[in-house]
Amino acid sequence: MRLILASESPRRKEYLALLISDFDVVGSDAPETDEGTPEERVKANARAKATAVAMVHDGVVVGADTVVEIDGDVLGKPTSAEDARRMLHRLSGRAHRVLTGLCVVNTQTEAERSAVEETIVRFRNLTDAEIEGYLETGDPWDKAGAYGIQGRAAPFVEGILGDYYNVVGLPLCRLSLLLREVGFAGVGDGAQQAGSAEGGSR
Repeated sequence: MRLILASESPRRKEYLALLISDFDVVGSDAPETDEGTPEERVKANARAKATAVAMVHDGVVVGADTVVEIDGDVLGKPTSAEDARRMLHRLSGRAHRVLTGLCVVNTQTEAERSAVEETIVRFRNLTDAEIEGYLETGDPWDKAGAYGIQGRAAPFVEGILGDYYNVVGLPLCRLSLLLREVGFAGVGDGAQQAGSAEGGSR
């Protein structure tokens, strides 16, 4: 069976290719929720994306949703320059959490697994000039929390605790384990094969 990424994010596509050499990309138009805790929110959104694609495509479907959380507030993608500026000022000199919900569905066996990965990221103090310069690059616009650790914001990060790939939106270690649990064989060697999996059904 085919592996299907239920996301058109170029970053998720790039990093999934580190695990699997051949897969399909099918964008999901499932509505997202902003209800519940940050953990509940990303888990529900990942499941909504995966199950929406699994309804119409056969294979092993991967859904993911990532947010930045600080002081209990969720920072999504900025809607304006002022919104991005506000987020970056709030993250400056502090630690925050990056949460990614994952859901993997095997349409053949109806096996389903979900998880939430957490990484702590700490920013150094940022000057106003650094924030304005970063905004001018255009890098913040399509990223939760208004920054990309893999891009121009890399010099802002003092350190992380947890999976780096979680911060870019696809925690590869946790995903590889979920794929194994639903019976997808060959992670890391380019094979695409799905078999039976115990427990957990849609």
